[in-house]
Amino acid sequence: MATDIAARTIEVVASHLNREPGSIQPDTALDELGVNSLQLTEIVMDLEDMFEVEIDQNAAEAWASLKRVGDIVAAIEKLVSAKA
Repeated sequence: MATDIAARTIEVVASHLNREPGSIQPDTALDELGVNSLQLTEIVMDLEDMFEVEIDQNAAEAWASLKRVGDIVAAIEKLVSAKA
């Protein structure tokens, strides 16, 4: 399941940035991809809908913790596990 979450998360990120999913890895920095706050919000909203979870976007520490694609994957995995 974790691999599926990572792959689907990368697909969403790639879609928002008009990139090929193969060009994005979990250790890819969001800054390196040029992700701005609006794009990150849209990515997070799409992932929330996809996995039926909610990421607390209002907490400054939540935003600060999302530095790499893998950070988003880890947050989604944690929320999916907690929901199960």
